[in-house]
Amino acid sequence: MNGLEVVSVGIVVADVVARPVRGTAEKGQLELVEEILLCSGGSAASTGYALARFGISSAVIGRVGQDGFGDFLVREAARHGAQSLLIRDPQAATSATQVLVDPQGERTFIHAIGANARLTPADVPLSELRARGAKLLHLAGFFALPGMDNPEGVPAAKLLAQASELGFFTALDNVWDASGRWERIRSVLPHSDFFFPSIHDARRITGKWEPEAVAKELFALGVRQVVALKMGPEGSFLSSRAGESYRLGAVQVPVMDGTGAGDAFIAGFLAGWLRGKGLLECGQLGNAAGAMCVRAVGAMPGITDWAELEATAQQVPVL
Repeated sequence: MNGLEVVSVGIVVADVVARPVRGTAEKGQLELVEEILLCSGGSAASTGYALARFGISSAVIGRVGQDGFGDFLVREAARHGAQSLLIRDPQAATSATQVLVDPQGERTFIHAIGANARLTPADVPLSELRARGAKLLHLAGFFALPGMDNPEGVPAAKLLAQASELGFFTALDNVWDASGRWERIRSVLPHSDFFFPSIHDARRITGKWEPEAVAKELFALGVRQVVALKMGPEGSFLSSRAGESYRLGAVQVPVMDGTGAGDAFIAGFLAGWLRGKGLLECGQLGNAAGAMCVRAVGAMPGITDWAELEATAQQVPVL
């Protein structure tokens, strides 16, 4: 296989997206929508595939079942230009999400963890990946990866610690924690160079509210280099441990579907960082990627290439 720059590890999901869902049907009734699509999803896949479209050599590691959804997700990796290191698991079904998109583009998720629950650090051949040139390990979907999370985030912490010892930079992203046990991620933060939570999740992790205070607390909890808070239509807030910080606005585009926008933000940010861009430029690239994503249904159809990403980033306001 060819060389690598980024390995994206974590949740890989078959997204069944329905839109627009108005929620008017009662039990036993039928509600018509304009379209229902089968799309590749999951944080690890969406970020890894967007990186590939932005010209960064990437691979995706996750578990999928020996089923139709699994077949689809394996094909999707090749279609998007990333290397598939997906593991076919005969003992679990592929993870799937029913995504209900309302007329404003806001989403409701119905999710089955499936094979994602069986992903563990043993599935990530760090030494081999490092030998192939990989320089950044991204762990995506914490709180929906029991094999990385139990007990109290220890497996994930050990994975990122080992990656750091081998010379990787490390990045971390999470999903909503329905259990409310947000403190589990704290053991992973000291082994994370980059942390990309939504502002809503970061407030629950830290107990702080204002973006500046949230970022400061995340550094106190151990994040090593950069905190990038995803703030949806309000843009983003970026802060470095060295004291640099920026508040960025969103690019105004017609919103079709917010699925994968946060994952696209991470891909845009990291694509800039891997090209040697500064914190401000990386943030603008992240916001631009999120804007590209929401203009189409599903995580990937709106993502094109590096040239459009750079052009769109010029429209991101610094607040």
